[in-house]
Amino acid sequence: MKSANQGFSLIELLIASSVGLIAMGVVGSVFLSGYQAANKRSLELLLEQDVNDAFRLIKEDVLRAGYVSSGASSLKLSGASNVVYVNTDNNCLAYAYDAPDGRRYNEVIYNSNKSKLVYRSSDVVKTMATACNPTDAYSLLYEKQIVVNKFDIKNTPISSASATSQLIKITLAAHLKNDDSVSTAKSIQIKTRNWQ
Repeated sequence: MKSANQGFSLIELLIASSVGLIAMGVVGSVFLSGYQAANKRSLELLLEQDVNDAFRLIKEDVLRAGYVSSGASSLKLSGASNVVYVNTDNNCLAYAYDAPDGRRYNEVIYNSNKSKLVYRSSDVVKTMATACNPTDAYSLLYEKQIVVNKFDIKNTPISSASATSQLIKITLAAHLKNDDSVSTAKSIQIKTRNWQ
């Protein structure tokens, strides 16, 4: 007669342990690859969201450029020929408008030395000579993680029989500091509202 309390043999235990370890390894690798894919996707979303937010701020500001609350002619920087002063040499936009809290002078500047896009808004009067200087400006993108590769501005005048305006095309390319494979390149076109 055979004993009913017979246990597993050493070989059966080793086989069962090996199968268990292989199963745990497969499940772990699937979990790890899923985690890495989710992490990369969240970084891509961070980059996309930051670039979209920067474009939204620039577009809203440029559409306000030249607005004067008194209804007089459009406001321009002193010496500028257009509502939005575009300096293509240092990739800068400068403009002014009346806001509820007073007149605002705003600048968007690409600082190529630091590979970042900066923004400055102040109530200090700006002219063509004093605009587009990146001191005391803050980064439009999360500079600890995002590097701006490219920021180009193209300015095309639009004319009618009685007034002129501008069509501004802005191209922005950026990537993550620690991962060049996570990158984006976008462009927008903005037609200034306040004709001169």
